[in-house]
Amino acid sequence: MLRHQLESDLHVSDMISELLEMIGGLQGERYFFVEDGPLKDKLIERYLDTTDAHADIHEFSLDASLRIRREEGTAAPSVEGRLEAGDFQYQTHFSMEDFSADEISALIEQLKPLCPTRKHEARPSRNIIRKKKGGGLLNLSEASKALGLSPRTLKSLIPCSDIRVREDGDNRTIEEYYWEMSLVRRFVGLWEKHKASHEADREDVTLIAERCCDGDRQWARDIIAGFLKQRTFSDH
Repeated sequence: MLRHQLESDLHVSDMISELLEMIGGLQGERYFFVEDGPLKDKLIERYLDTTDAHADIHEFSLDASLRIRREEGTAAPSVEGRLEAGDFQYQTHFSMEDFSADEISALIEQLKPLCPTRKHEARPSRNIIRKKKGGGLLNLSEASKALGLSPRTLKSLIPCSDIRVREDGDNRTIEEYYWEMSLVRRFVGLWEKHKASHEADREDVTLIAERCCDGDRQWARDIIAGFLKQRTFSDH
């Protein structure tokens, strides 16, 4: 039992180190919504631990978001969580040590599109934000409408093809996200195949892996599955 606990603690410690490495060059702050899952559950559990919590919180249609801020000279980022529903609003703060392994893993997945400078020695970097010249791009609003996804779901699910960045001294702010039209058309085609009870073929997986997953075919399969799940959910 003690050995298992020690191994678990070391695993969480390694994941925290990976997370801190990912955002080591982060300047300013990053803000994003989170869907149902470990991070949203974490926020709800923290709220229910407060003395003025409403037990019927699960009946609300809650928006959950996280804001990560790293101030220069500080050792660790500040993580602010927020729940909102109509006039209801709850805000709290977390340290890295507050998160479990599943929650850290979910946080890393959320940060992948927002921390393009992340590097990892063990495998090629998944730098999914790329600067490319040329046309054939759809912005966040256009791509989300074409794919039938909310803008925040699109940003968290399908890596973008290009960005517009505003630089202010040492601070860099992403002003707009773009997706290749051919990539969007591929996902639209996948949805049509899905409705006709056909699965993604080798060409679908290969193209998506090359366009937004640094060639990682398993990552591409995960994105395709996530997209089809979200489209199915939004259509019901």
